[in-house]
Amino acid sequence: MIPNFVILAQDYQFSQFYAVPLYYNPAFAGASLKTRGIVAYRNQWPGMGGWKGWTASFDGYLKNASSGIGVSFSQNFVAQTGYSQSNGMLQYSYRARWRKDVRMCFGMGIGFSRFSWNLAGGTMGDQLKPDNILPRSNDPLAAGSISAGVFDLQMGILFYSKNWWASLSGLHPHSPSYFLQAENTLDPRINLSGGYRLILEKRVDYKNQETPVSLTPALLIRSQGNSSQLDAGIYYHKPPFVAGIWYRGIPAPTGKLKTINNDASTLLFGIKQNNLTMGYSYDIPLNRAVSLNRGSHEITLGYEFSAKNLHFRGKNRSKALPCPTF
Repeated sequence: MIPNFVILAQDYQFSQFYAVPLYYNPAFAGASLKTRGIVAYRNQWPGMGGWKGWTASFDGYLKNASSGIGVSFSQNFVAQTGYSQSNGMLQYSYRARWRKDVRMCFGMGIGFSRFSWNLAGGTMGDQLKPDNILPRSNDPLAAGSISAGVFDLQMGILFYSKNWWASLSGLHPHSPSYFLQAENTLDPRINLSGGYRLILEKRVDYKNQETPVSLTPALLIRSQGNSSQLDAGIYYHKPPFVAGIWYRGIPAPTGKLKTINNDASTLLFGIKQNNLTMGYSYDIPLNRAVSLNRGSHEITLGYEFSAKNLHFRGKNRSKALPCPTF
């Protein structure tokens, strides 16, 4: 008889959250006022066997409709347990002028999430040996794989002006349930982010486009189930380069034990050349599992396509977001 088990699923995180905006809020669809493709890959805790994830998105701005439309995909998997979570979303946003210099965007997404457990690919209890040699498991759970899928939703709102932005989104607001040997629930996730760009030096490139030197503090607050997290930091942008440092954790005593959750510090570096952007970040663990975690690596890549072939015709009266593009 195979015993029941419950999975407490949590969404994957990316340190360069501003580089994968559709992963956190559908209201960012079309926010660049261009057509763009983005991919990101993260290898988290490689010293503990690795928790790997990726996301990819494609979105564009529809000028005549004051709207943005996008599609995004993501997957994360834990090699040692054989567990994976996949998601595909179709996203739409509508933008309007709230005040003279402030734009407001409403976004929503509809899609499908799938949860899989490749039991044959995981490490079972009877395979844990002191000599690190994994024998063949006799556990009945190792005989095959199971999976389940659910209908998924997203919603979000975004405010921005020339130098600041604020974003609020709710993912899985309907708490979808799925069955993997037992009833499981995907908890709703709330994302709150924002930032302000300080112009240090005004510059114009050879195309007569503004390329200012700037300093941008920003933050992201996430909450899902019993877990909450804060990302706060600052980045320095001197075209075509950007560098920054971030902190992740909860810097105040929480829980019954009143402990401080210091997760990681993130160092990042990026470059943008013409329509291509690339970013790399490394998480330095700040908790007690430093020797096991060995940090986390993350790579992002984005490309903006020609507007002539991929955008509707019409005058562009909106302003692009001031938040980072890396």
